[in-house]
Amino acid sequence: MNSKKLRFGSTITTILVIAVCLCMLGQSASALPSSSNVAIIGGPTVVNGGTLPTTGPTYAAFTFTTVDPATVNAATLAPYDTVVLNMAGSVGMLCNANALSPSQKADIVAFVGNGNKLIIYDSECSAIDYSWLPYPFTTANPGALGATGTLTIVEENTLSTALPGPYYIDAATLASTTDAVGDMNVMTTYDPNWCLDMSGTNAIAATGPVHTYAKYPAGTDNGLIIYNGLDVDYMGWSITELDQIWLQELQQPFSPSNLPCGVTVVGISLSPASDVNPVGTQHTVTATITDLLGTPIPGIDVTFNVTSGPNAGESGIDTTDGSGEATFTYTGDGGVGTDQIVASFYDSQRQTTVESQTVTKDWEEGGNGEIPEFPTIAVPVIAIIGLALFFQRRN
Repeated sequence: MNSKKLRFGSTITTILVIAVCLCMLGQSASALPSSSNVAIIGGPTVVNGGTLPTTGPTYAAFTFTTVDPATVNAATLAPYDTVVLNMAGSVGMLCNANALSPSQKADIVAFVGNGNKLIIYDSECSAIDYSWLPYPFTTANPGALGATGTLTIVEENTLSTALPGPYYIDAATLASTTDAVGDMNVMTTYDPNWCLDMSGTNAIAATGPVHTYAKYPAGTDNGLIIYNGLDVDYMGWSITELDQIWLQELQQPFSPSNLPCGVTVVGISLSPASDVNPVGTQHTVTATITDLLGTPIPGIDVTFNVTSGPNAGESGIDTTDGSGEATFTYTGDGGVGTDQIVASFYDSQRQTTVESQTVTKDWEEGGNGEIPEFPTIAVPVIAIIGLALFFQRRN
Protein backbone atom coordinates (compact mmCIF):
# COMPACT_ATOMS: atom_id res chain seq x y z
CA MET A 1 0.00 0.00 0.00
CA ASN A 2 1.56 3.33 -1.04
CA SER A 3 1.99 6.40 1.12
CA LYS A 4 -0.77 8.35 -0.65
CA LYS A 5 -3.32 5.67 0.21
CA LEU A 6 -2.10 5.63 3.80
CA ARG A 7 -2.41 9.40 3.99
CA PHE A 8 -5.90 9.23 2.47
CA GLY A 9 -6.98 6.55 4.97
CA SER A 10 -5.62 8.64 7.82
CA THR A 11 -7.49 11.67 6.49
CA ILE A 12 -10.79 9.78 6.32
CA THR A 13 -10.31 8.47 9.87
CA THR A 14 -9.68 12.01 11.10
CA ILE A 15 -12.80 13.25 9.30
CA LEU A 16 -14.92 10.53 10.89
CA VAL A 17 -13.61 11.34 14.37
CA ILE A 18 -14.34 15.04 13.89
CA ALA A 19 -17.81 14.26 12.53
CA VAL A 20 -18.63 12.11 15.56
CA CYS A 21 -17.43 14.84 17.89
CA LEU A 22 -19.58 17.40 16.09
CA CYS A 23 -22.60 15.11 16.36
CA MET A 24 -21.96 14.74 20.08
CA LEU A 25 -21.65 18.49 20.43
CA GLY A 26 -24.94 18.92 18.59
CA GLN A 27 -26.65 16.48 20.93
CA SER A 28 -25.09 18.14 23.98
CA ALA A 29 -26.27 21.56 22.86
CA SER A 30 -29.85 20.30 22.72
CA ALA A 31 -29.67 18.40 26.02
CA LEU A 32 -32.68 19.04 28.23
CA PRO A 33 -32.10 20.87 31.52
CA SER A 34 -33.21 19.90 35.00
CA SER A 35 -33.58 22.29 37.90
CA SER A 36 -30.36 23.81 39.16
CA ASN A 37 -30.95 27.10 40.99
CA VAL A 38 -34.13 26.71 43.04
CA ALA A 39 -36.06 29.37 44.96
CA ILE A 40 -38.44 28.04 47.62
CA ILE A 41 -41.11 30.62 48.37
CA GLY A 42 -42.11 30.03 51.98
CA GLY A 43 -39.04 27.91 52.70
CA PRO A 44 -38.75 24.10 52.78
CA THR A 45 -40.32 23.57 56.23
CA VAL A 46 -44.04 22.76 56.14
CA VAL A 47 -46.08 24.35 58.92
CA ASN A 48 -48.37 21.31 59.09
CA GLY A 49 -45.48 18.87 59.45
CA GLY A 50 -42.70 17.67 57.19
CA THR A 51 -39.90 19.30 55.24
CA LEU A 52 -38.89 19.36 51.60
CA PRO A 53 -35.35 17.87 51.65
CA THR A 54 -32.62 20.19 50.41
CA THR A 55 -29.37 18.80 51.85
CA GLY A 56 -27.18 15.75 51.48
CA PRO A 57 -25.54 14.03 48.49
CA THR A 58 -28.89 13.38 46.78
CA TYR A 59 -29.48 17.11 46.39
CA ALA A 60 -25.92 18.22 45.70
CA ALA A 61 -26.80 19.12 42.11
CA PHE A 62 -29.25 21.80 43.27
CA THR A 63 -28.81 25.16 44.97
CA PHE A 64 -31.76 26.05 47.20
CA THR A 65 -32.66 29.52 48.46
CA THR A 66 -35.52 30.37 50.83
CA VAL A 67 -37.49 33.36 49.54
CA ASP A 68 -39.85 35.30 51.79
CA PRO A 69 -43.12 35.90 49.89
CA ALA A 70 -42.94 39.59 50.80
CA THR A 71 -39.84 39.95 48.58
CA VAL A 72 -41.16 38.17 45.48
CA ASN A 73 -41.01 40.11 42.22
CA ALA A 74 -39.66 39.64 38.72
CA ALA A 75 -36.18 40.82 39.74
CA THR A 76 -35.83 38.51 42.75
CA LEU A 77 -37.00 35.52 40.68
CA ALA A 78 -34.74 36.26 37.71
CA PRO A 79 -31.62 34.39 39.00
CA TYR A 80 -33.53 31.10 39.37
CA ASP A 81 -34.62 28.46 36.87
CA THR A 82 -37.14 26.86 39.26
CA VAL A 83 -39.56 28.24 41.82
CA VAL A 84 -41.09 25.98 44.46
CA LEU A 85 -44.24 27.60 45.83
CA ASN A 86 -44.62 25.94 49.21
CA MET A 87 -48.09 27.12 50.16
CA ALA A 88 -47.66 25.54 53.60
CA GLY A 89 -44.20 27.04 54.02
CA SER A 90 -43.32 28.32 57.49
CA VAL A 91 -41.70 31.51 56.13
CA GLY A 92 -44.55 33.88 55.40
CA MET A 93 -46.90 31.57 53.44
CA LEU A 94 -48.72 29.57 56.16
CA CYS A 95 -51.34 28.19 53.71
CA ASN A 96 -52.41 31.70 52.74
CA ALA A 97 -52.42 32.49 49.02
CA ASN A 98 -52.99 36.15 49.90
CA ALA A 99 -49.45 36.29 51.27
CA LEU A 100 -48.71 37.05 47.61
CA SER A 101 -50.17 40.16 46.00
CA PRO A 102 -51.80 40.04 42.55
CA SER A 103 -48.69 41.59 40.98
CA GLN A 104 -46.44 39.02 42.69
CA LYS A 105 -48.63 36.19 41.41
CA ALA A 106 -48.44 37.69 37.93
CA ASP A 107 -44.64 37.76 38.22
CA ILE A 108 -44.62 34.05 39.10
CA VAL A 109 -46.77 33.25 36.06
CA ALA A 110 -44.51 35.37 33.85
CA PHE A 111 -41.51 33.51 35.27
CA VAL A 112 -42.98 30.23 33.99
CA GLY A 113 -43.85 31.79 30.65
CA ASN A 114 -40.18 32.69 30.20
CA GLY A 115 -39.31 29.00 30.02
CA ASN A 116 -38.88 28.14 33.68
CA LYS A 117 -40.40 25.63 36.12
CA LEU A 118 -42.91 26.11 38.93
CA ILE A 119 -43.59 23.36 41.51
CA ILE A 120 -46.55 23.84 43.86
CA TYR A 121 -47.02 22.06 47.21
CA ASP A 122 -49.96 22.66 49.57
CA SER A 123 -49.56 19.85 52.12
CA GLU A 124 -52.58 19.64 54.50
CA CYS A 125 -53.67 23.19 53.75
CA SER A 126 -57.36 24.00 53.66
CA ALA A 127 -58.69 25.09 50.27
CA ILE A 128 -56.24 27.40 48.49
CA ASP A 129 -57.24 30.05 45.94
CA TYR A 130 -55.60 29.05 42.66
CA SER A 131 -57.75 31.29 40.47
CA TRP A 132 -54.68 33.39 39.64
CA LEU A 133 -52.90 30.55 37.84
CA PRO A 134 -53.15 30.42 34.04
CA TYR A 135 -55.03 27.13 34.46
CA PRO A 136 -57.10 27.59 37.66
CA PHE A 137 -58.54 24.75 39.76
CA THR A 138 -60.10 23.99 43.13
CA THR A 139 -59.37 21.10 45.50
CA ALA A 140 -60.98 18.85 48.12
CA ASN A 141 -58.87 19.12 51.27
CA PRO A 142 -59.29 16.62 54.13
CA GLY A 143 -56.75 18.27 56.43
CA ALA A 144 -54.56 16.45 58.94
CA LEU A 145 -56.59 13.26 59.52
CA GLY A 146 -53.64 10.86 59.60
CA ALA A 147 -55.57 8.57 57.30
CA THR A 148 -54.79 6.29 54.36
CA GLY A 149 -56.24 6.31 50.84
CA THR A 150 -55.71 4.89 47.37
CA LEU A 151 -53.29 6.14 44.71
CA THR A 152 -52.91 5.26 41.02
CA ILE A 153 -50.10 6.22 38.67
CA VAL A 154 -52.02 7.08 35.52
CA GLU A 155 -49.24 8.03 33.11
CA GLU A 156 -45.83 6.45 32.76
CA ASN A 157 -43.35 9.30 32.50
CA THR A 158 -40.24 10.81 34.07
CA LEU A 159 -42.20 12.16 37.06
CA SER A 160 -43.41 8.71 38.09
CA THR A 161 -44.00 5.23 36.75
CA ALA A 162 -45.48 2.00 38.02
CA LEU A 163 -42.96 0.07 35.93
CA PRO A 164 -39.57 -1.10 37.23
CA GLY A 165 -36.84 1.41 36.49
CA PRO A 166 -35.25 4.65 37.67
CA TYR A 167 -38.57 6.55 37.92
CA TYR A 168 -40.49 3.82 39.77
CA ILE A 169 -42.84 4.94 42.56
CA ASP A 170 -44.46 2.35 44.83
CA ALA A 171 -47.90 3.95 44.95
CA ALA A 172 -49.47 1.11 46.93
CA THR A 173 -46.92 1.35 49.74
CA LEU A 174 -47.18 5.13 49.85
CA ALA A 175 -50.98 4.91 50.08
CA SER A 176 -51.21 2.14 52.68
CA THR A 177 -48.35 2.88 55.08
CA THR A 178 -48.43 6.70 55.32
CA ASP A 179 -51.04 9.46 55.47
CA ALA A 180 -49.61 11.09 52.34
CA VAL A 181 -52.56 9.85 50.27
CA GLY A 182 -55.38 9.84 52.82
CA ASP A 183 -54.63 13.48 53.70
CA MET A 184 -53.90 14.55 50.13
CA ASN A 185 -55.62 17.43 48.34
CA VAL A 186 -57.20 16.42 45.01
CA MET A 187 -58.46 18.57 42.17
CA THR A 188 -62.23 18.95 41.96
CA THR A 189 -62.49 21.41 39.09
CA TYR A 190 -60.45 20.94 35.97
CA ASP A 191 -58.75 22.80 33.17
CA PRO A 192 -57.92 20.74 30.05
CA ASN A 193 -54.34 22.01 30.06
CA TRP A 194 -53.55 20.04 33.24
CA CYS A 195 -52.07 16.63 32.43
CA LEU A 196 -52.68 13.72 34.79
CA ASP A 197 -49.76 11.92 36.40
CA MET A 198 -51.32 10.46 39.57
CA SER A 199 -54.89 10.25 40.80
CA GLY A 200 -56.53 8.74 43.84
CA THR A 201 -59.09 8.86 46.62
CA ASN A 202 -58.45 10.63 49.92
CA ALA A 203 -59.89 10.12 53.41
CA ILE A 204 -63.03 12.15 52.69
CA ALA A 205 -63.81 9.93 49.66
CA ALA A 206 -62.90 12.61 47.13
CA THR A 207 -61.39 11.08 43.99
CA GLY A 208 -59.35 13.24 41.67
CA PRO A 209 -55.95 14.28 40.32
CA VAL A 210 -53.27 14.79 42.97
CA HIS A 211 -50.06 14.99 40.91
CA THR A 212 -50.44 16.91 37.68
CA TYR A 213 -48.42 19.03 35.29
CA ALA A 214 -49.11 21.68 32.67
CA LYS A 215 -47.11 23.24 29.89
CA TYR A 216 -47.24 27.02 29.63
CA PRO A 217 -48.07 28.98 27.54
CA ALA A 218 -50.78 26.71 26.13
CA GLY A 219 -49.77 24.94 22.94
CA THR A 220 -46.05 25.15 23.77
CA ASP A 221 -43.60 23.07 25.77
CA ASN A 222 -41.80 26.09 27.10
CA GLY A 223 -42.55 26.59 30.80
CA LEU A 224 -43.64 23.78 33.13
CA ILE A 225 -45.98 23.84 36.16
CA ILE A 226 -46.20 20.83 38.51
CA TYR A 227 -48.87 20.51 41.22
CA ASN A 228 -48.36 18.12 44.14
CA GLY A 229 -51.25 17.76 46.59
CA LEU A 230 -49.76 14.91 48.63
CA ASP A 231 -49.26 15.29 52.39
CA VAL A 232 -45.51 15.43 53.12
CA ASP A 233 -45.49 14.49 56.83
CA TYR A 234 -43.52 11.34 56.06
CA MET A 235 -40.97 12.98 53.79
CA GLY A 236 -37.49 11.98 54.95
CA TRP A 237 -38.68 8.87 56.80
CA SER A 238 -37.97 5.24 55.92
CA ILE A 239 -40.73 5.30 53.28
CA THR A 240 -38.81 7.08 50.54
CA GLU A 241 -41.53 7.48 47.87
CA LEU A 242 -42.30 11.10 48.77
CA ASP A 243 -38.60 11.98 48.61
CA GLN A 244 -38.29 10.25 45.25
CA ILE A 245 -41.26 12.16 43.82
CA TRP A 246 -39.72 15.44 45.03
CA LEU A 247 -36.35 14.54 43.53
CA GLN A 248 -37.90 13.60 40.20
CA GLU A 249 -39.83 16.87 40.11
CA LEU A 250 -36.51 18.69 40.48
CA GLN A 251 -34.80 16.47 37.90
CA GLN A 252 -37.64 16.79 35.40
CA PRO A 253 -36.43 18.51 32.23
CA PHE A 254 -38.26 21.60 31.02
CA SER A 255 -38.26 23.96 28.07
CA PRO A 256 -38.99 21.45 26.64
CA SER A 257 -40.20 18.84 29.13
CA ASN A 258 -41.13 16.23 26.50
CA LEU A 259 -43.76 14.94 28.94
CA PRO A 260 -46.42 13.10 26.91
CA CYS A 261 -49.64 14.55 28.39
CA GLY A 262 -51.40 11.36 27.36
CA VAL A 263 -54.29 11.91 29.80
CA THR A 264 -55.67 15.30 30.79
CA VAL A 265 -57.55 15.88 34.02
CA VAL A 266 -60.83 16.58 32.18
CA GLY A 267 -60.90 13.04 30.79
CA ILE A 268 -60.34 13.93 27.13
CA SER A 269 -56.97 14.42 25.46
CA LEU A 270 -56.36 15.50 21.88
CA SER A 271 -53.21 14.73 19.91
CA PRO A 272 -50.93 15.62 18.28
CA ALA A 273 -50.46 18.91 20.10
CA SER A 274 -49.11 20.52 16.93
CA ASP A 275 -48.16 19.54 13.41
CA VAL A 276 -47.07 21.02 10.07
CA ASN A 277 -48.26 19.92 6.63
CA PRO A 278 -48.50 21.20 3.05
CA VAL A 279 -51.76 22.83 2.00
CA GLY A 280 -54.09 20.33 0.34
CA THR A 281 -53.03 17.29 2.37
CA GLN A 282 -54.97 15.52 5.11
CA HIS A 283 -54.58 15.87 8.85
CA THR A 284 -55.83 13.48 11.54
CA VAL A 285 -56.30 14.17 15.24
CA THR A 286 -57.06 11.55 17.87
CA ALA A 287 -59.15 12.11 20.99
CA THR A 288 -58.72 9.73 23.92
CA ILE A 289 -61.34 9.53 26.67
CA THR A 290 -60.49 8.05 30.07
CA ASP A 291 -61.76 8.16 33.62
CA LEU A 292 -59.77 9.79 36.43
CA LEU A 293 -57.76 6.61 36.92
CA GLY A 294 -56.73 6.52 33.26
CA THR A 295 -59.07 3.68 32.20
CA PRO A 296 -60.21 4.10 28.56
CA ILE A 297 -63.95 4.60 28.04
CA PRO A 298 -65.46 3.12 24.84
CA GLY A 299 -68.73 4.07 23.17
CA ILE A 300 -68.55 7.83 23.73
CA ASP A 301 -69.49 10.20 20.90
CA VAL A 302 -66.81 12.81 20.36
CA THR A 303 -67.35 16.03 18.41
CA PHE A 304 -64.39 17.63 16.65
CA ASN A 305 -64.30 21.26 15.54
CA VAL A 306 -61.77 23.44 13.75
CA THR A 307 -62.50 26.61 15.72
CA SER A 308 -60.23 29.05 13.90
CA GLY A 309 -57.77 29.22 11.04
CA PRO A 310 -57.97 28.74 7.27
CA ASN A 311 -60.16 25.65 7.69
CA ALA A 312 -62.45 27.01 10.41
CA GLY A 313 -65.85 25.34 10.39
CA GLU A 314 -64.60 21.86 9.56
CA SER A 315 -66.13 19.37 11.98
CA GLY A 316 -66.87 15.72 12.54
CA ILE A 317 -68.16 13.13 15.01
CA ASP A 318 -66.66 9.76 15.89
CA THR A 319 -67.30 7.18 18.64
CA THR A 320 -64.52 5.96 20.93
CA ASP A 321 -63.33 2.39 20.40
CA GLY A 322 -62.16 -0.14 22.97
CA SER A 323 -59.05 1.95 23.57
CA GLY A 324 -61.13 5.05 24.26
CA GLU A 325 -59.97 6.64 21.00
CA ALA A 326 -61.90 8.54 18.33
CA THR A 327 -60.39 10.19 15.24
CA PHE A 328 -61.13 13.07 12.91
CA THR A 329 -59.53 13.57 9.49
CA TYR A 330 -59.95 16.61 7.27
CA THR A 331 -58.24 18.12 4.22
CA GLY A 332 -56.41 21.41 4.64
CA ASP A 333 -57.69 23.12 1.50
CA GLY A 334 -58.30 26.52 3.08
CA GLY A 335 -54.85 27.89 2.36
CA VAL A 336 -51.84 28.87 4.44
CA GLY A 337 -52.31 29.50 8.16
CA THR A 338 -52.81 27.87 11.56
CA ASP A 339 -55.90 25.88 12.49
CA GLN A 340 -57.00 25.49 16.09
CA ILE A 341 -58.84 22.26 16.84
CA VAL A 342 -60.80 21.08 19.88
CA ALA A 343 -62.73 17.92 20.73
CA SER A 344 -65.58 17.54 23.19
CA PHE A 345 -67.99 15.00 24.68
CA TYR A 346 -70.97 15.04 27.01
CA ASP A 347 -70.09 13.80 30.49
CA SER A 348 -73.29 12.22 31.80
CA GLN A 349 -71.97 11.99 35.38
CA ARG A 350 -71.13 15.67 35.60
CA GLN A 351 -73.99 16.52 33.21
CA THR A 352 -71.88 18.92 31.23
CA THR A 353 -70.00 19.10 27.95
CA VAL A 354 -66.28 18.60 28.48
CA GLU A 355 -63.81 20.14 26.05
CA SER A 356 -60.24 19.10 25.34
CA GLN A 357 -57.19 21.30 25.21
CA THR A 358 -56.69 23.17 21.94
CA VAL A 359 -54.24 21.70 19.43
CA THR A 360 -52.85 23.41 16.34
CA LYS A 361 -52.13 22.59 12.72
CA ASP A 362 -49.87 24.77 10.58
CA TRP A 363 -50.52 24.66 6.83
CA GLU A 364 -47.66 25.73 4.56
CA GLU A 365 -47.09 25.86 0.83
CA GLY A 366 -44.71 23.44 -0.85
CA GLY A 367 -43.55 21.27 2.06
CA ASN A 368 -44.12 20.34 5.63
CA GLY A 369 -42.01 23.15 7.03
CA GLU A 370 -40.08 20.84 9.34
CA ILE A 371 -36.36 21.50 9.55
CA PRO A 372 -34.47 18.51 10.92
CA GLU A 373 -31.66 18.88 13.38
CA PHE A 374 -29.17 17.13 11.08
CA PRO A 375 -28.24 20.10 8.81
CA THR A 376 -26.77 22.05 11.75
CA ILE A 377 -24.27 19.22 12.13
CA ALA A 378 -23.97 18.34 8.44
CA VAL A 379 -22.79 21.77 7.29
CA PRO A 380 -19.47 21.76 9.18
CA VAL A 381 -18.96 18.05 8.44
CA ILE A 382 -19.41 18.63 4.69
CA ALA A 383 -17.04 21.58 4.87
CA ILE A 384 -14.37 19.43 6.55
CA ILE A 385 -14.80 16.65 3.97
CA GLY A 386 -14.51 19.21 1.17
CA LEU A 387 -11.27 20.59 2.62
CA ALA A 388 -9.88 17.10 3.08
CA LEU A 389 -10.61 16.18 -0.53
CA PHE A 390 -9.09 19.47 -1.69
CA PHE A 391 -5.83 18.82 0.13
CA GLN A 392 -5.85 15.19 -0.98
CA ARG A 393 -6.01 16.28 -4.63
CA ARG A 394 -3.13 18.66 -4.04
CA ASN A 395 -1.08 15.76 -2.65
